[in-house]
Amino acid sequence: MRDVIVIEKNEFGREASWAAGGILAPQVEADAADDFFYLARASRDMYPEFAKALLAGKLRSILNSIAPAPCMWRSLPKRRMNFESRFDWQRSEGLAVEWLTGDEARALEPALAQDVRCALRFADDWQVESRQVVAACLATNEKFGVELIDHCEVSRVQVTDGNVLGVEAANGFIGSPSVVIAAGAWSSILDPVASLRIEPVRGQMLCFKSQPGFARHVIYSSRGYLIPRRDGRLNRWNRPANALALTNK
Repeated sequence: MRDVIVIEKNEFGREASWAAGGILAPQVEADAADDFFYLARASRDMYPEFAKALLAGKLRSILNSIAPAPCMWRSLPKRRMNFESRFDWQRSEGLAVEWLTGDEARALEPALAQDVRCALRFADDWQVESRQVVAACLATNEKFGVELIDHCEVSRVQVTDGNVLGVEAANGFIGSPSVVIAAGAWSSILDPVASLRIEPVRGQMLCFKSQPGFARHVIYSSRGYLIPRRDGRLNRWNRPANALALTNK
């Protein structure tokens, strides 16, 4: 592949990527083993090799982006049945999942409340430092001659007789026989793919200064999650009620 152009409507990596928790956790999020789960799991399993490829480009900061902080989903008594179902189907798939009693969970994470009765531990789920990953990706793209265009909003993909010709952008028409739409939540604003009806979901990410070692796992619940960083920062993402409704459809 040659003459690759990446177009960003604002500044690269400064929206969701900048505030993201960076959790690579398909097992925590999945309610069943469907096609999307298999895709997400394959992507997670490819990530270490992806990081090594960035490291080969002498981008040493990527070493700190992979944090072996497995995910732990803690449960209160009312949610035990959901835990049992998730534990059973993941074990039947041969996935790494551990059932912990409340005492076993607190032995690993002393900050957990006393009313936590059980937890699931997913040893293969990871977290990454998303800001460092973005910086490493940008530097690698520049090294390999990818043209990066920022502050340039794309309004439509030009298609004629079923063939892609390029995109209409704020800087004018940019021709290309192949276009990859990677606009995430904003994909629906691009004509002619507006029928996708993709909408952003608002969340709240807070960052606290904590002591290194406060938590060793990403601690997840139905109301949000805590993400410990190696430098002592602690990120908390709160899941709003409308997000639950969207993800449960």
